[in-house]
Amino acid sequence: MKQENLPVRVGITGRQTGEDVNSGFGLATGPSVPTAATVTVAAMAATADEEIGGPQAIFRVGGYRQRPDGAELTMGVGPWLTGVGATTAVGSLGVLVDDVLGRPVFMARPAGSHLVTFELSVEIVTPPPWSGPLLRAYGTVVDVDAARGLSHCEIVDGAGRLVATGRAHLRFVAAGWAQPQRIGATTVAGVSELSALDVLGPAAWNGSLTSSAPARTSAVAVAAVAGSGDTTGGTRIVVPARPEFGNGSGAVHGGILFCGMEQAAVAADDPEGLLRTTSVTVHYLRRAEVDASVSYDVVPEHRGRSVAVYKVTARGPAGKPYCVATVARTAR
Repeated sequence: MKQENLPVRVGITGRQTGEDVNSGFGLATGPSVPTAATVTVAAMAATADEEIGGPQAIFRVGGYRQRPDGAELTMGVGPWLTGVGATTAVGSLGVLVDDVLGRPVFMARPAGSHLVTFELSVEIVTPPPWSGPLLRAYGTVVDVDAARGLSHCEIVDGAGRLVATGRAHLRFVAAGWAQPQRIGATTVAGVSELSALDVLGPAAWNGSLTSSAPARTSAVAVAAVAGSGDTTGGTRIVVPARPEFGNGSGAVHGGILFCGMEQAAVAADDPEGLLRTTSVTVHYLRRAEVDASVSYDVVPEHRGRSVAVYKVTARGPAGKPYCVATVARTAR
């Protein structure tokens, strides 16, 4: 659920409907995936009455189940979770967490409203790699009032270990947006070979960042951060627009931005993986248009031998911030 997420019918995408309907919400049970090898985009797309967005297809997010106390979603464990340094990316949890935290609040929202995410936060309990074939996320409502909803989730892996906890602050906005067009099949069909690393753009494979890490550790453009409000000495990673990153409303899915911000911090300052990400908190400020490039500005707030904290700002072509993240990393 992300910044002015315009409505589409909820299936795997976790997006809102164009109609303010509670009982006819259109939630469908997603596919059950027995092994990581069988978690394919084609298998997900074949499930009746579900809409598959590019972000969910990239990370194999599905298996929706409505629970008495909230919602459950699954994510396949496989090479699509791979990020900078050929290791599992913590940012790969973004789409799963964003969707499972938004679902139960959407069901409890005031009549005549939709919701947008203001804050999304994840704390890692068990660092990757995680056991498959699936991660399971359980989202519950903490509190709802006329203005906002708070939710919490826990994620466990195939071995039953608690992987991470998450929380969200979602704001209610008036309903009445126009129904967007459904995401085209070609957008979904092109994601089967993508992974968390591709959130940093096509040049993430060419090793243009100076590091001793494997070749898949760079970005489209790297430059000194010198814009208004930034601190010199940072790094800018510019990612071209990609339709697969959209949520169906013409906006970049918030989980994709979450992944990009976490991976940008790693690529810009720690591509060798000397530290590991322990928490990510993102504040979403405005809608990120899916047909525009995104710049990730990474500024180290503190860089020590055992801990580091980064401020990452995602911006559009005009320089206005889409969202701001704090990424914390600690020694292994």
